[in-house]
Amino acid sequence: MAGGLGIFLGGMWLLTENLKALASRRLRVTVHRWTKSLPSAAAWGAMAGAVTQSMPALTFIVVSVLRAGLVPTSGAFAIIVGGWVGVSMLVLVVTLDIEVIALYVLGAAGAVLISERASGFRPVAASFFGGAMIVLGLALLKNAAAPLAEEPWFAQLVGRTDGSLLLGFAVGALLTAIVQSSSAVCVLGIGMATVGVITVDQTLMLMYGTCLGSATIQYLLSASLVGRSRQVAMYQVGLSVLACLVLVPLLYVERSFDIPLVKALVLSLDLGLAQQLALVFIVVSLVLVVIMLAIMGPTVRWCERLWPPTREEELSRPKFIHDRALSDGETSLALADLEQRRVLSHLSRYFDAVREGAALEPVRAASGQLLALLEDFLAALGERHPMYGVEAGTSIATRQSLIRWLEEQVGALCEVLLELPDAPSRAATLRTSICEGVDAVLLSMVHALETGDEESWTHTKAVAGDRSDLMRRMRNDFWNLVQPSDPPQRSHVVIATSSVEHIFFLISKLVQEYDTSGTRPRPAPVLASGDLVS
Repeated sequence: MAGGLGIFLGGMWLLTENLKALASRRLRVTVHRWTKSLPSAAAWGAMAGAVTQSMPALTFIVVSVLRAGLVPTSGAFAIIVGGWVGVSMLVLVVTLDIEVIALYVLGAAGAVLISERASGFRPVAASFFGGAMIVLGLALLKNAAAPLAEEPWFAQLVGRTDGSLLLGFAVGALLTAIVQSSSAVCVLGIGMATVGVITVDQTLMLMYGTCLGSATIQYLLSASLVGRSRQVAMYQVGLSVLACLVLVPLLYVERSFDIPLVKALVLSLDLGLAQQLALVFIVVSLVLVVIMLAIMGPTVRWCERLWPPTREEELSRPKFIHDRALSDGETSLALADLEQRRVLSHLSRYFDAVREGAALEPVRAASGQLLALLEDFLAALGERHPMYGVEAGTSIATRQSLIRWLEEQVGALCEVLLELPDAPSRAATLRTSICEGVDAVLLSMVHALETGDEESWTHTKAVAGDRSDLMRRMRNDFWNLVQPSDPPQRSHVVIATSSVEHIFFLISKLVQEYDTSGTRPRPAPVLASGDLVS
């Protein structure tokens, strides 16, 4: 049992880590496109569930995909629902005695891994190697039930339970919370049921207990999540609790009143006991998929009221760029330009965080995500229209690089400013001067870009000049005033003034790029939150 569990967990890690290496931009775009439909999102969820074999792990993968803007909230919920089917399917596969196939896969994948000629296929081979380890680990867990049943101490322990259903439920919940995989616990329970260690009813209760264990560990792990990420985590928790509230009473009704329900349905099939028990969760998951997809709209709205999106999440969602625009090169470039200007307007929020003494990471994460989506959009545009608007495309790509570097420098500057004291002192004065001065120049540029006013643009070009001499004098003045025994403050001032030099250099280059490319600032359309330009 210990070896089987270790091989299973090792296979899970090996599979997921190597799948990350295969997650190219093209794959992410494909996932984004295929998860727009709820049934297709559920199908992707089923595949992901079969790979991860852990609903908590799948939930956090979906959270990361949601944060990257590759799937809407409804699509994320559909992936979670489909994941139930995928997790349940492997339990059925393991009961079909496919260890020999898994061994052949293990051998072939291992041969590819050590081959120098096939080095390009190593991530794929390692993924198959991990998948075969998962199957073999679960098979060992299942086969461990037979010798376990022959142990006298275990027989006495089971006998003392007196067929208690609630104890089976508690054991299933506890083991799932520890292992973080309901499929491993279900396979172990099915293995014990096939050799007569526990009854069918106890096995069903153990399997139902895995839902509570999964919900518990998910709730604890997602305590720090907020906004839409919290919605996804709590949706998974809600599904697991709902399954417990429905399945457990149904079993008691079927047991007490002899009414044929879930247990009677699976046992009526002409299959072995292991396959019959494995089908329980598959039947339940399929019913769950149909019901939850049908009520997806009200469910999303209800979750948004309970856990509303944060301000940073709203900032990270693109308002202009979208896949449909890629069909027209001119429209795509115009929308990308509007989205770039929106990113520039976010930079002033960094200085708001400095003034308020608030955390800088959320707004930086929002800008970073939006920049990453912009880069993916521009890369897709280049692939779709390689010869269209060469000069305009090169110019907007150059601006994208400058904006990325500008965000990094502004972020680094504000992180240092947050380290400087805000109490009345020379350092506080320097902090305020830099914060207000740099923010004023950024706001001037954003205002000129948004209004398209020629006079404002001329003013921006005038103030976006070289500040190296000024920063050098400030460094020297502060260096002489601060005691040598306070090296941290000296270090912060050096970093801050250097960042200011870089920021003004990048702003001047950005202004120059707008001028030399012939792209004149024009007013941006005013959008309500969440709107898209179609």
